[in-house]
Amino acid sequence: MNLFACALFFTTKIVSFIYALIGFGILIAVHELGHFVFCKIFHIHTPTFSIGMGPTIFQKKIGQTNFRIAAIPLGGYVEIAGLAEEGQGKQEFAKDSGQSSFQEKAYWKKLLVLMGGIIFNLILAYSAYVVLFVVGMPHAKELHITIESITKDSPAEKCGLQPKDIILSFNKKTLSAKPKTLAGEIKSKYLDEIKGNPGGKVKVSLLRNNNIIEKEITLGSKKEGIKTIGWLGVSTHLKPGKISYKKYSLLKSFKKGALQVKNDLVLWAYSIKIFIAQKSLKGAGGPIMILSQSSKMAQKGFRMLLRFLAFLSINLAVINILPIGALDGGQVVFETIEAILRRKIPSVIRNTINLASWVFLLGLIALLSYNDIISLFKR
Repeated sequence: MNLFACALFFTTKIVSFIYALIGFGILIAVHELGHFVFCKIFHIHTPTFSIGMGPTIFQKKIGQTNFRIAAIPLGGYVEIAGLAEEGQGKQEFAKDSGQSSFQEKAYWKKLLVLMGGIIFNLILAYSAYVVLFVVGMPHAKELHITIESITKDSPAEKCGLQPKDIILSFNKKTLSAKPKTLAGEIKSKYLDEIKGNPGGKVKVSLLRNNNIIEKEITLGSKKEGIKTIGWLGVSTHLKPGKISYKKYSLLKSFKKGALQVKNDLVLWAYSIKIFIAQKSLKGAGGPIMILSQSSKMAQKGFRMLLRFLAFLSINLAVINILPIGALDGGQVVFETIEAILRRKIPSVIRNTINLASWVFLLGLIALLSYNDIISLFKR
């Protein structure tokens, strides 16, 4: 029986991971499909349509396009004739200047081709939200700050805090909130209580195994720049409370879907503001964490996975609109500058910026992946 339970456990984990991988692949496929569709509308040659990066697993040529699935499911691309982009296929048609070339098209057509992936990701997220509101949108009544890990010899360890403890209040200030409240505001309230009280005492209310525990903790202190701040010694994450499912009419679902997309975009903007303010990527997740969270959502059911993938689709759209050379937003900046100046940016400048952007992005992915692995092992 134990062997059967163990086999069932691992099978569930593997199946959930496969679902997560498929879902992540769909997001990438939809993004690249956006570029591809606008290329076809404007009669631009697309030599390659790739889902994934690295060695080819499967490929088939349909018409003039070679469709391929690659081994590393963390990206993809549409190779576009007349558009030189590092890492986007063999680039045999990068300098093409014929009628089917990207460079021969009007500025507004170029803009739609470059923004196609972003547009399609937003459409996918909106469509997913409409479906979820019709069949039952997962809804958490509250968000809670949950302890993820505890630093050795910290005030948190000395007073007996444990991973998975939910922090209900700090000095009688409630730290749970309605999901409409921006997540960063809840954490800011919690951090302010700690940082603003170095060496002081705080009263904490915890939820552990459905039991409420009251503790008084003497905070430590440490330097942050020229300031001395309070220190507890825990890493935390926001955990939703009990999940319920709420259904709406089709008409209302169209409106609610648009509002949800707007809320996700606002949340993303707020998160970027927090990262800039704290000058740190603490709390940001990389590809490994995304796949891990997707797998967890898959275990909770199709609706939870779809909800998470819709949010990821918006994230993918926002990331790609950033003005970084290797991303769609960077290419839009290049084309806009050329349209204003009415001359081409020297290829050496454009290629150097693109290459530097790729180095930066790959370094960032490596850093976030390292943080993901450390974080996952701490849990």
